Amino acid sequence: MKIGFVTFEKQDNRTPNSIGSTRIRARWLYDRWEDAEEYHIGKQYDVLIFQKVYWEAMLTQFEGIKILDLCDPDWLEGRDVIRYCDMADAVTTSTQPLADYILKFLPDKKVICVPDRVALDEYKPIKTKHETIAKEVVWFGYHQNFHYLTRTLNKLIQQGLSLAVIADKNFSIPPDIEIEVKSLKYQYPGINEQLIARDLAILPTTDDVDEKGKYKSNNKTIQCWALGLPVARTPDELVLLASVEARKAEAKKRLKQVKEEYDVMLSVEQYKELIDDIKKEKKKESKN
Repeated sequence: MKIGFVTFEKQDNRTPNSIGSTRIRARWLYDRWEDAEEYHIGKQYDVLIFQKVYWEAMLTQFEGIKILDLCDPDWLEGRDVIRYCDMADAVTTSTQPLADYILKFLPDKKVICVPDRVALDEYKPIKTKHETIAKEVVWFGYHQNFHYLTRTLNKLIQQGLSLAVIADKNFSIPPDIEIEVKSLKYQYPGINEQLIARDLAILPTTDDVDEKGKYKSNNKTIQCWALGLPVARTPDELVLLASVEARKAEAKKRLKQVKEEYDVMLSVEQYKELIDDIKKEKKKESKN
């Protein structure tokens, strides 16, 4: 059986390795899945997985198994997501809230959450030293998400912390905020070294900020955990993780959790099970 991933990065003509969702939800899987590869025009496939790609012609005309993979609430941008989901044999999502939203409109559709996970072999070097009280925290992501970070600045100031921001654009500090900020250009590869040079990451919770926030995955958090970098998501965690002992304990605990729950090979196994289920259903339908 041949599986092709139709990726957002390629379909949207983006620079290779520039789109995090394609790397996390497609490349990391097909690079480690013997039967899978990135989709190539003209090649024959038994299964197509559309990673954030809404390709109506292929979704309607392809005769093999069709899976639409969602990682964003694109209906908030005016995309008719439900119509495209209905064209697919199954829908996978990066978070359970995304899956729940689709099931509200398509209760009989096969919809499963395949969480964002990590390719553990890519997460090197691992941070091994925590030697002083926390002095510098790091936030990373796309510039359009800066608003999630801005609301935490006063708390950082209260604790005397400096901030590094790794993004596609420079972080603009509100004029009334006095904090030392180092803006760094996001680089892949290279992001790992940028992250572990800091004491901990600050990735504020987002589900209480706006509609998009409640659908976001924890992929940045688990990437930090895979590097041995503790993550503060709330003001209380920021205070707790200031100490060396707390950061060491947290890093050890989360690294174990990543290996057990967030290895990308678990996602490959989920897809294999899903494809087998769809094949059985189609076979049963053909007999009726």
